[in-house]
Amino acid sequence: MRHKLQFKGDAMKYSSKLTVLIVIAILSSNIMLFSLTYYKAHQALFKEVQDNALSIAASCAQQLDGDLVASIRERKDEGNDAYKTLEAQMRRLRDANRKAGTYVSYIYTMRMSDEKAGMVVFGVDAEEDPENKSHVGDVYKGTFGTDFKVADKYIVEDEPSKDQWGTWISAYAPIKDRSGKVVAMLGVDLQYQDVKDKTTNSIIKWGVTFIALTMLAAALLSFLLARHVSRPLTALHKTVEAIGSGDLKSKADVSGKDEFGDLARAVNNMAEGLRQREVLKGSFARYVSSHVMENILKEGESIALSGERRKVTVLFSDIRGFTSLSENMRPEEVVSHLNEYFERMVDIVFRNKGTLDKFIGDGIMAIFGAPQDDEHQEEHAIMAALEMRRELDVLCGKWEQEGRPKINIGIGVNTGTAIVGNIGSMQYMEYTAIGDTVNLASRLEVLTKELGANILISEYTYVTVRNLFKTERIKDISIRGRADLIAVYSVLGVREN
Repeated sequence: MRHKLQFKGDAMKYSSKLTVLIVIAILSSNIMLFSLTYYKAHQALFKEVQDNALSIAASCAQQLDGDLVASIRERKDEGNDAYKTLEAQMRRLRDANRKAGTYVSYIYTMRMSDEKAGMVVFGVDAEEDPENKSHVGDVYKGTFGTDFKVADKYIVEDEPSKDQWGTWISAYAPIKDRSGKVVAMLGVDLQYQDVKDKTTNSIIKWGVTFIALTMLAAALLSFLLARHVSRPLTALHKTVEAIGSGDLKSKADVSGKDEFGDLARAVNNMAEGLRQREVLKGSFARYVSSHVMENILKEGESIALSGERRKVTVLFSDIRGFTSLSENMRPEEVVSHLNEYFERMVDIVFRNKGTLDKFIGDGIMAIFGAPQDDEHQEEHAIMAALEMRRELDVLCGKWEQEGRPKINIGIGVNTGTAIVGNIGSMQYMEYTAIGDTVNLASRLEVLTKELGANILISEYTYVTVRNLFKTERIKDISIRGRADLIAVYSVLGVREN
């Protein structure tokens, strides 16, 4: 009884430690991932606001009359028609750019001072509030300080500027007169704090939800894993108890090359030795074949039926009309034809870092991005498709000279998330991908026949490779289970730089 309590105590202690370690590891990794995502998101947000500010400044500067801007030189000019015209125009430009994500707070002009070299002063300010409005001739005291110059260049702040009214991103663009001379700079102040706060709240909400879900999954996983790992101890305990009660045929059902496996084999060998001695002692000999014994004592490792969800690019190709074509060929000719075709096509898939999933009759299914990650999987898949078309032309030329029939193929490519892994049964399994991403790639291949196209890709693949390949938008299709239409593109070739 003492042994029984000791076994259970050790198992619970080991399970608890394993559970805690797994939860801590996953929590730490989640926090690191969230911190990195938070940092990258802020970087991307700031760059986006910078680009928006610079674009608005450049666009507005081009719409202003440089000769009018140059005529505003003194405080008394604020009563002139030129100042009022520019002020009204700049207010319209400011208001047109007041929207979510690019809220323009202030827009104004600046020029070099007539009185002091190197000094920058304000010109026209579109602000209505007298307390915040800058007047003609007021000295500019922006974040660029004395380094700021009125010149033919576009400027945007590298860091947000903060004051009592908020956080801003400022950008500046040159204003030119009719002769092309830079007479002033147009300044634009974009509100950064509101955009930042909205993004921060979204990131935090996403992060907390993600961490909560993963921790829940981690707790369940660690519990199941701990039970799985502690199972050998329970099995050994039951076997030792059975042997102690006289059941010498009992066997520890524990496999593996670790300490548990070694102990199980030692217990099983001990039980077998005791059983043999009991048989000899009773003058009742029984023999078991050595092969049978080896099979009883030796436990092989099972192949796990596991999978994972990951981004992949799936390619389907199929020979058009091959069934009717093969009816006029001898079986050995059909096999020879297909083998030569498949050999060339599979080489191309492998050369472009793809994985051959399976042959489907006279069709091919290939995966890019699994089992090894490939950050350029879309490009590699389309390059493979183009090379398959070129290689098919070479093959058809060869077959035509040999008096053999030519073939044509259609290729469909789609990118998205799929479940990939070893799928099947304990008797037979294969590494493959399943899901809507695969189904859409297959449908695109079928569409090549209807649309008379050679290579069709989905918009999910197109967004990544649109600058690398020449494409043509063919049509939008509907997919069962999705409300939005999906754009389909035909690949025409590699885009020349």
